[in-house]
Amino acid sequence: MFLKLQFVKKKFFLKDSFRISRDSKKFIKTIIIKLTKSNRSGFSECVPYKRYGENQKKIFTYLKNNKYKIIQLIKQNRFEKIKYLSLRNALELAFKHLNIKNNNKYYLRKKYITSITIPIFNQKKLEKIIHKFRDVNFIKVKVNKNNILKTIKFISEKCPKSKIIVDANEGLNLILLKKIIKNLEKLNVIIIEQPFKYGLDYQLKNIKTKILFCADESFHIKNKNKILKYYQVVNIKLDKFGGLDKSLEIIKFLKRKNKIILLGCMVSSSLSIVPALTIAKYCKFLDLDGAYFLKKDFKNGISYKKGNLILNKNFIWLNKKGPQENLEGLFKKIN
Repeated sequence: MFLKLQFVKKKFFLKDSFRISRDSKKFIKTIIIKLTKSNRSGFSECVPYKRYGENQKKIFTYLKNNKYKIIQLIKQNRFEKIKYLSLRNALELAFKHLNIKNNNKYYLRKKYITSITIPIFNQKKLEKIIHKFRDVNFIKVKVNKNNILKTIKFISEKCPKSKIIVDANEGLNLILLKKIIKNLEKLNVIIIEQPFKYGLDYQLKNIKTKILFCADESFHIKNKNKILKYYQVVNIKLDKFGGLDKSLEIIKFLKRKNKIILLGCMVSSSLSIVPALTIAKYCKFLDLDGAYFLKKDFKNGISYKKGNLILNKNFIWLNKKGPQENLEGLFKKIN
């Protein structure tokens, strides 16, 4: 079969600075993938995973230098041979989208409950935006060792009906967490995600609490057996595991280990979030708020209201006949 691969850089500006314990960003750099066969096209988004050494420049150069080889690997369904995990994911998703039959769709619900993230803000900014979260079922709160208790107390008081997921992105230490854990138990905290740096996961055995611990940065494709005994929950991201098929394989593995699945995402557009929903039914918690932070998403993208992710049936990944002009337009000058 003749298969055409095109790719273009895309930059999305964010509504606010998105700060976590180790860095901050005001925009994201992605790569939009287009696969064409006959008169049909499939689209996806590659979101480079900085934590594991990926970036837009590296992946774009790899695509340019290995285009023919990559096309052959796609045809042979050998995505595991592609160098970057986030790129494997994007190419697999574009290929799946390409091969959806004209009368076939992914059968997704119109609405999903998802957590919505509050990045690290100063107190003044936090007081200004907190009213938006009062009806959100699950709030994920980015923290570091300096702001955690004050921030969680404030959010718990202002949003008493909300369950809180604390996400430290490896930014806490054992002494601090042991000191504040009982306070957090009283503040509607149900999960603490990745409190310590990868390699220090064993320290969690020294903390007795009813709060669940969730692995994110520590749980990846090369070490999935090593750290599970310290966690009850695992964050699954398609970008981190190299696609839908591999993520499903990991989910089955985790289910056999009686682990709870949290389906997560990067800060990204609807072109990343919608495909992830195809495996949402296997996951207890959804953290698919990546497009919430964009100033401008793709046309007919998802929307968020009171902690619900709402689909638009005309988004290109849901309806092959739906409008795609704002995606096609990216490739007008690409051969």
